[in-house]
Amino acid sequence: MATRERVQFFMPGELPLVILALLDLRPMNGSELMGELERLFGPRYRASPGSVYPALNALDDEKLVRSADVRGSKSWELTPSGRKVLGQRRRQLAAVETRTGARLGADGSLEPALERFVHQVLPLNGLVDPDKAQLVLERAVLELESLKEIGDDDGQGS
Repeated sequence: MATRERVQFFMPGELPLVILALLDLRPMNGSELMGELERLFGPRYRASPGSVYPALNALDDEKLVRSADVRGSKSWELTPSGRKVLGQRRRQLAAVETRTGARLGADGSLEPALERFVHQVLPLNGLVDPDKAQLVLERAVLELESLKEIGDDDGQGS
């Protein structure tokens, strides 16, 4: 009889962090959170009440999230403390995004992308020529600046 080996998708502490990131987007109930988790990480990860609700309760115990009754359903939202912890753990969140390919957060800033970039580039430290790497980074900055100019040409800039 063949047994199916259980593969751990999230490393310790990652699921609560991902839940914080999702609740930073908008308040959600448990079913909505499970749906978002499956949308972002499926089919490799299948969210279950047995993992999501204990994580929510632990976050609630730590006062990082709070719940409210909305039309007979418990809706969860990030607290100011939860937002602060999320900000402090952006690098860990970037590592989850890099490993899984998911993109969490939509605050419009470049910080999440920069965190992912740093997480991907740091392992190359000492393995590539620093002068050549500097040239690549300078070209990247020029290309990013050109995106701003394109926005200005479209009447979206100042």
